[in-house]
Amino acid sequence: MRKKFGDLKRRGNVIVFPTTVTRLLTEGMTNLKNEQYEDARDKLYQVLVYEPEHAAALGGYAYSLYELGEFTEALEVVKELLRIGPIHYLETMELYISILMQVKEFQEAEKMIEVLIEENVLPAERLEQFHQLRDLNERIAESNTTFKKDVERYALDQFLLLSPVEQEQRVTELPKEAYAAMCDQLQQLIAHPEVDWVAKSYLLLMLREQQLSGSVHVEKFHYTQEFTVETLPDPLKDKRLLNIRLLLERGLEKEPAKLQMAMELVDRHIYLLYPFFWEDFDEAEIADAYHLYLDSLFSGETADQANPELMNLLKQAEAYIELRNG
Repeated sequence: MRKKFGDLKRRGNVIVFPTTVTRLLTEGMTNLKNEQYEDARDKLYQVLVYEPEHAAALGGYAYSLYELGEFTEALEVVKELLRIGPIHYLETMELYISILMQVKEFQEAEKMIEVLIEENVLPAERLEQFHQLRDLNERIAESNTTFKKDVERYALDQFLLLSPVEQEQRVTELPKEAYAAMCDQLQQLIAHPEVDWVAKSYLLLMLREQQLSGSVHVEKFHYTQEFTVETLPDPLKDKRLLNIRLLLERGLEKEPAKLQMAMELVDRHIYLLYPFFWEDFDEAEIADAYHLYLDSLFSGETADQANPELMNLLKQAEAYIELRNG
C-alpha cells in the first residue's frame, strides 16, 4: 500500500542505478501529460522514495494527487515543495491556492493571493487570472459559510423545537442547490415521527425533483414504508390518483361547487399524506367517501353508506390540518 508523503524516507545504503530515477520520472511525467493520474502518482511516488526533495517529482506528484481528489496529501506535498523551492513558482502557488480552497482553508487561500498581488510578483498576463481566483475563493467561502448555517438550522434537535407551520416554512426556505449536500440530514428529518407531515411532503417532493438517490423511511397515520427517492410517485401523474379525481368528476359533474370543494379536499390530503394516499382502499371507495363526507358537512348527518374506517381517516386528516394551522 502506498504510504503517505510524510512517511517517505531515503533508502539508506541501497544502491539505485542513475537510470532508474530518470526512467521513473520520465514515465511519470508522460503519464501526467496524458492525464493518466493514477499511473503518474505511483511512478512519481517511486521517484520520491529515492529522492524526497526532487522538485520536479514533487510538483508532478502534487498535481496528480490534486486531480485524483486526494487534497489533504496534495497539500502536504505542495508545502514541502514550497519549502525546498519549486521549479515553477507561480504554477505551484496557483496549485497551492486551489488545494487550500478544496480543503476549505479559505482565509489562507485569500492571504496567499493577496501576498502575490501586493508584492507585484505577478506578470501582467497572470494578474487577472489571480484576481479571478481570489473572486472565486470569496464566492466559495461565502457559499460554505451559508451552507454551515443551513446545516445548523436543520439539525434535528433544533428543528423539532419549531411548530409544525414553522417547520414547513423552514424547509421551503432551503435553496435547491443545498439538497444534494444535505441529503442525509434531510432524510433524517423525513424519518423522524415528530416532524410535521406537510414539511415531510415538501422535502420528499424536492428530493424527487432534484433527482437525488438514496432511500427514505416515511411514517404517516398507520402507514410506514421505505422508499427510494427515484421511485417516489409523481402526484400529478400517478394513475391511481388520476382515477380518483376522474371518479369524483363523474359523480359530481352536476354539482360544480361541490366538485371544486371535493378536489380541493383531495389535493390537500394528497399533499398531507404524500407519498401515501389511503393505500388500503380502492379508488371507487375513496371517491365515494369524499363525496359522502362533503354531503355530511352540508347536512350535518353521519354518512352511513361510507366505509366507517375510511371516513374516520378523512376526519383525522382534516383534524391534523386544522390543529397544525391553529
